[in-house]
Amino acid sequence: MSYQVLALKYRPQTFDEVVGQPHVTRTLENAITADRVAHAILFTGPRGTGKTTIARILAKAMNCRTGPTPTPCNTCKICKDIVEGHCSDVFEIDGASNNSVDQIRDLRENVTYMPATAAYKIYIIDEVHMLSTAAFNALLKTLEEPPDHVMFIFATTEVHKIPATILSRCQRHDLGRILLEEISDHLGMLCAREGFAIEKESLDLISLEADGSIRDSLSLLDRIMSACPEKEIDHQKVIDNLGVMDRRVMHDISSAVFQKDGAKLIHIVEMVNDSGLDLKKFFSDIILHFRNLNVIKLCGQDNSAINLTDIEKETLSQAVTQLHPNYLGMLLQLLLNEESLVKFSSHTKTAVEMVLLKLIQINPGAQLDQIIGKLDLLARQIASKLTRQRATGPAGYTQPTIMSDTLAPMPLDQPSRKEASPKEIAAKEITPRKPSMPMATNATALQTQESQAPYAPELPKTWPNFLTKIEKKLPFIFALLAKARVDESSPGSVQVKLYNCSAFDTARLKKKREELQTLCKNFLEKNLDIAIMSETQSPGKPDKQKASMKVAARNHPLVLDAQRIFDGEIINY
Repeated sequence: MSYQVLALKYRPQTFDEVVGQPHVTRTLENAITADRVAHAILFTGPRGTGKTTIARILAKAMNCRTGPTPTPCNTCKICKDIVEGHCSDVFEIDGASNNSVDQIRDLRENVTYMPATAAYKIYIIDEVHMLSTAAFNALLKTLEEPPDHVMFIFATTEVHKIPATILSRCQRHDLGRILLEEISDHLGMLCAREGFAIEKESLDLISLEADGSIRDSLSLLDRIMSACPEKEIDHQKVIDNLGVMDRRVMHDISSAVFQKDGAKLIHIVEMVNDSGLDLKKFFSDIILHFRNLNVIKLCGQDNSAINLTDIEKETLSQAVTQLHPNYLGMLLQLLLNEESLVKFSSHTKTAVEMVLLKLIQINPGAQLDQIIGKLDLLARQIASKLTRQRATGPAGYTQPTIMSDTLAPMPLDQPSRKEASPKEIAAKEITPRKPSMPMATNATALQTQESQAPYAPELPKTWPNFLTKIEKKLPFIFALLAKARVDESSPGSVQVKLYNCSAFDTARLKKKREELQTLCKNFLEKNLDIAIMSETQSPGKPDKQKASMKVAARNHPLVLDAQRIFDGEIINY
């Protein structure tokens, strides 16, 4: 058979031709140059990443006619024999089929003989983890102190199965998965050599399916080239030959989930099922896609943990810009939790549809910090509106009082007015008011004065006046302290007790405790002591007092303003 597959035809023959393993090849080149090559070397890593290829290049580098040299000539007899696989001094042994102790004993006896033509006798044992325990034990002494003319090179994909006694006698080199861009560029170069025209998107799809293995990518490309005798490789043919889903479908799925479009999800699953693709493999691709969305949101699109093209990274980054990481994490967690359902279900299509429909039921929800920020903004707006109302003095408006055990009526910053009769109020409501310019000027001046001097010295230093002054600056704290029990009998402190306080209110109160104590010290010249009391410690209140508090709460400016804004009514209080 004259045809040679791409994986053999374009197998690297020098360290410079190895794709994606510079940390290993550079170390070996430096070791050869400095004459520091170990007598036992172990290469470990995923399949198809170059372990056996690097072992052969190292054997040529050590036995080349011009060597040892980091750049073997590939023209001398020994180099050619190693490339063709029949060098008498370089032995390639399959550990899976030569794993008995007797075969290792034969090897141990043969290492004592000098090489026939080369400088070193080199044993390359592939899949060395398949050797039996007795074979490993038989190899120990020879591996630790071999003759000067002998080198051992091991290769394995499962290094954890090798005994520690063997690992400690070898110089270990770990080969990693090859990046998608490196595989794509390498495949593009080979297609140009073979005279095939192929799109960059198709090369990226082949590289993604290879999962970091250069040998797998070459095998896939070989199959696609065989299906395109006209040497024009169409992207749809690549998808059909690979038996994979177009990457655009994954983006459509995530978009449908974010938009809560269940009908679109059902249509996509139906389309995938009709195309003949494995739905379990399809579900695994969905998990990987949402994993990439999470990583991009948390780490950015330049993170090396995402093995995708730059164009697709940019697309994913734009898709998750407005999404919260917690929401993406919940989506991925649900997919992982339901993976076993899809894997073992006899109705795979229905299981996939059900899991995807569950995704659209997850609500991103509002975050606590966003809620607090909006509440603070609303409180400032209401406080500002109340300040303007007090400054302009609308007709028929009187400041309501808040009654409690120890609270007195809260005085207004303005001088008190005589209460108008019902006839006067009706007349004022019928007749439009046209405020003069001096009134507006006085209101503006009063508002400016209040904002610049919130703690006016002319007010009596009482607890109700203190509440009045913190109402604009700390509206939530004002609402809490307004319903507290206050004891001002102590000469140096004010005792405040809060009953039935929620955890949220308690946290906000602790956050503002120091500021409150400072304000109280400046205004009342007393220390502020706040105690949070449990529900069982709450004292009973007379019915008359409760009725007064309900009336005061119903007439509070915040309540009245809320009724007016939302056009509502109080049905229970």
